Amino acid sequence: MMKIINYLLPVVLAFSLTGCLDIYETIEVKPNGSGQFSMDMDMSQMVDLMQTYMSKEDLAKKGMDKMDTTIRMRDIVDTVQSIPLDKRKILDPGTLHIQLDMDAKLFKTHMLFPYSSQADLQKLYSVMSDGSLGTAQLFKKMDSPSGTENNVQTDGPSPDLNQFNGVYDFTSRDGVIEKRLNAERWKALQDNPQMAQMRQASTMGVEISYTTIIKLPRPVKKVDTPLAKLSDDKKTVTIKYNLMDIFDHPDQFGYKVEY
Repeated sequence: MMKIINYLLPVVLAFSLTGCLDIYETIEVKPNGSGQFSMDMDMSQMVDLMQTYMSKEDLAKKGMDKMDTTIRMRDIVDTVQSIPLDKRKILDPGTLHIQLDMDAKLFKTHMLFPYSSQADLQKLYSVMSDGSLGTAQLFKKMDSPSGTENNVQTDGPSPDLNQFNGVYDFTSRDGVIEKRLNAERWKALQDNPQMAQMRQASTMGVEISYTTIIKLPRPVKKVDTPLAKLSDDKKTVTIKYNLMDIFDHPDQFGYKVEY
């Protein structure tokens, strides 16, 4: 199973730059402050690309024609020495579910992380966004739990789609969920030469659909972004945008939700 992921990695990374990607981030807060955070990536449009990268027969030989499996995050993050113990404890309860069916042109991943308090939600969001275990790191660790790949150390942050969230300060407490641009981290990300490909893709009209859904225990009193849509009971906030627009308007993707 782990070796199969190695063949998916280069395609997933290339796919991230083509725009054939839908991302759904869901934050659910219960009345007692506990809840769950999930990240869904729908990469079904990439199946044709994968079949170009590798023949259907070769994919089947490697067991990549169909996959429906759930992996415990604990089995991955506990082997990453660069992640401090406190961060591992936040990630440990999570799971990663992978669905892949070449014939049905289906490729989806679902990451789910429960948390016990909104303080833990804030820590979780930070860990998920700081590059410690982004998509690239995750797939590498799944393939090589020892932290090496071809005798090359792979621990440590690496440029990743998740790091776009890392340029924001995320705050969560009873009655408020807020995400604000951190100018210093935004500048550092822009200065990263590996982000040049993403910027080039944005100028070519590439789109990556990113949707944030926040489910709250009480009705929303105020939300300060025009991108937000409220459910009829005002307990669910949906914010949808093209992630590639972040290069020109990074501040527009921040928000403050009061409830």
